[in-house]
Amino acid sequence: MTADKKRIAIITGASSGFGRLFAAELEKNLDLEEIWLVARREDRLLETASNLERVKGVIIAADLSTPEGIEKVVSMAVKENPVIKVLINNAGFGKSEEFIKGDADYYSKMIDVNVKAPVILTKKLLGYMGEGSRILNIASSAAFAPLPYFTVYAATKCFLLNFSYALNHEMRSKDIYVTAVCPGPAQTEFFTTRSRNVNGLKLADPQKIVEKALRDMKNKKDISVYGFQMNVARYISKILPRRVLTDFAGRIKMPK
Repeated sequence: MTADKKRIAIITGASSGFGRLFAAELEKNLDLEEIWLVARREDRLLETASNLERVKGVIIAADLSTPEGIEKVVSMAVKENPVIKVLINNAGFGKSEEFIKGDADYYSKMIDVNVKAPVILTKKLLGYMGEGSRILNIASSAAFAPLPYFTVYAATKCFLLNFSYALNHEMRSKDIYVTAVCPGPAQTEFFTTRSRNVNGLKLADPQKIVEKALRDMKNKKDISVYGFQMNVARYISKILPRRVLTDFAGRIKMPK
């Protein structure tokens, strides 16, 4: 890689929530020339870009549930040939419902965004990364156990967590490190409830989750879990049988 190439970060799901916060923090903490902001909603991407003061925000309005949306991001990289210092696979969605009552097309789209998009984007963009580059995959504490009534979402996040662990092992000899971020309930658009807690779990400050994720990324950690409660949940998930975890989770009413 040559010194004259642009140093950039790419953030998917950059129109709100964690994505928007990651953009602001990367601008403050990394030597970047551009941050590529990817999401479906162009108007919201413009808002994210307008809050960047030092780094240019490049907007890529793309639906990552489609091959065309993924290719739109990849084509930009082919054209610009940048050095990708950070790739943040943040786009994702899900909801709580009985699997039998859910819509098959909705589940298919969820798998495309939560699983297929980060895998294919990472695969096609790795050629633009090198020593010192980092990948953040935004998974969830839902990855720690099977979650009835959040069946597909939790499964996609478990995939992303295991994908991150394995890819980190493969890439660290090249000084490229992968960190899976596993937040619990946080004060973002994902949780539409106005309550300050969900099933007794306090909604975490997303800013603190993002700040810890970037610290853990810098320190080459393979997983980032914010807060005492979520770290306890992670520990318990390691020692209890899956059947016990599933039965316990099945008694909890998940938020819509």
